[in-house]
Amino acid sequence: MSDTTLYFAYGSFLDPQRISAAAPGSKFLFTAHFPETKLDFAHSASDGVVPTLTKESGHTVWGGVFEIPEESVASLTQAERAEGREPGFDVKAVDREGNKYDCLTFVTKAAPNGDQRPSAEYLDSMIGGARHWNLPAGWVMGLEDLNEDPLFS
Repeated sequence: MSDTTLYFAYGSFLDPQRISAAAPGSKFLFTAHFPETKLDFAHSASDGVVPTLTKESGHTVWGGVFEIPEESVASLTQAERAEGREPGFDVKAVDREGNKYDCLTFVTKAAPNGDQRPSAEYLDSMIGGARHWNLPAGWVMGLEDLNEDPLFS
């Protein structure tokens, strides 16, 4: 049996096609969240505006925990770096039963940029993945709200 790494996906790699392409052999395990963590957005020189995580009381970020074969960790890291994120978020993911897990998680080094959002296509991949893996309905609705034109909401 090969070694594996747990990976927490909260961005476009929630999309089943994107995670399969970035990390062949990956397997979805369960939904989880990072408590006291906020979904933010930062400008990435390589990929426009991308999601990132910041520690902030009163917030929660939901995502999926995937089992990544060791031979796919390098390609996943390369794909995350292409979007401007690096490994390194020191918070344990918590499943619905309260169990805690150390997961490989990627964040930007750039400071959050306020009101900017990723492209509609990028947000659609986040929303589609969140729906596919049955993340909480309130979380999915919050992602959908990000995709609305603020002039009409």
